[in-house]
Amino acid sequence: MFKKITLSNGLRILTAPMHGTNTVTALVVCGTGSDFEAREERGISHFLEHMFFKGTASRPSAGGIRNELDQMGSESNAFTSHETTGYYIKAGKSHAERAIKILADIYKNSLLSADEINRERQVIVEELNMRRDNPQSYIGWMWERILYGDQPAGWEPVGILETLGRFQREDLVRYFLHQYVSGNTMIVMAGSLDEEVMRRLAADEFSDIREDKPRPKPAVIEPQSAPALLVEERKTDQTHLIIGFRAHGVPHPRRYAIDLLATVLGGNWSSRMFAEIRDRLGLAYAIGSSNTTYTNRGYIETYAGVAHGNVEKAIAAILGEYRRIREEAVKGEDLARALDFLKGRTLMDLETSDAVASFVAGEEMLTGQPLTIEEVFAKLEAVTIADVQAAARELFRPERLNAVVLGPLGESNGRIQSLLESFV
Repeated sequence: MFKKITLSNGLRILTAPMHGTNTVTALVVCGTGSDFEAREERGISHFLEHMFFKGTASRPSAGGIRNELDQMGSESNAFTSHETTGYYIKAGKSHAERAIKILADIYKNSLLSADEINRERQVIVEELNMRRDNPQSYIGWMWERILYGDQPAGWEPVGILETLGRFQREDLVRYFLHQYVSGNTMIVMAGSLDEEVMRRLAADEFSDIREDKPRPKPAVIEPQSAPALLVEERKTDQTHLIIGFRAHGVPHPRRYAIDLLATVLGGNWSSRMFAEIRDRLGLAYAIGSSNTTYTNRGYIETYAGVAHGNVEKAIAAILGEYRRIREEAVKGEDLARALDFLKGRTLMDLETSDAVASFVAGEEMLTGQPLTIEEVFAKLEAVTIADVQAAARELFRPERLNAVVLGPLGESNGRIQSLLESFV
């Protein structure tokens, strides 16, 4: 359970007390990310995130902040996605107030020193290079690129070398002043805490945050009328591929039906993709399906890593499972098993204070009306076999089909395109 209050300046504070833990996680989230960036700003949300642990007026050095966090025995980090940027500290419950004060200080008062910006620039470039060197990470970027193309939804949140190399302090300050405002900020505190004390402390610490209207997010353009393929040649030990379909954003009424559809397809060991591609055909070690949702878009995808000579066979098998689940209704026992799996995994995932904080924050930022675990489970339990098949019939259509392949493909591109075009 959690409680949410909204202050007069628009700042949201959510508290989620937990029994059986001695930790508290304080998480501050700004409703901004790469979706909100102009072309010349690509990567600025992520760059700014890196600068928040580099010093404030009262904590002037990055080393000082790190020492203070280490003295608490804490875990701390930050993240940037398409739609949100967050900063968190997880610590023992005796350090809860200190964690909130540190987060408020770096969120409001970071110096954004020009010297630190220049030092951190290469660090971010190395992060970009690291992610591009990792095929499983990079193919995810390829996947969103084929879906959304050259618009913010299709850009890599880390940024690109061209923009990372030229950001100056005034660029970061300008973006900060636009986006880091009270109505665009949420504080979540989860764990062993006194709700009233922590809520009052958070309100006091963030009371002087700027009030302004952040820039709007551009609409996503999704033109597609036929199957699409994106291939990148690279020398790898295996070929990596993602095959999937455009789906829906969080507000769509079929959100939970699509979650269950993805689970039956490839969400666990008893899923169809696992049984067919790994167990029966022996084509892949890593194989799985998932449903990803943003506020204004979504997709269902299946990833596999296969031997170079098995690419076409694997693609044909994956497309076959998409087709089969569209044409044949899911069995009752399969749907029940998927439901129990999702409920069980959710409960296991939410055993720690940082996981609970992340869950509550994610739902709040995506929906504005976060649900309790019981309410989420009720939504899942209400999904019927007919709902799942209706979702499959709507989504698994040629005009929604996309595929990305990373590896030494040679002359098989045309044959892969033919496989996609044969999906009807």
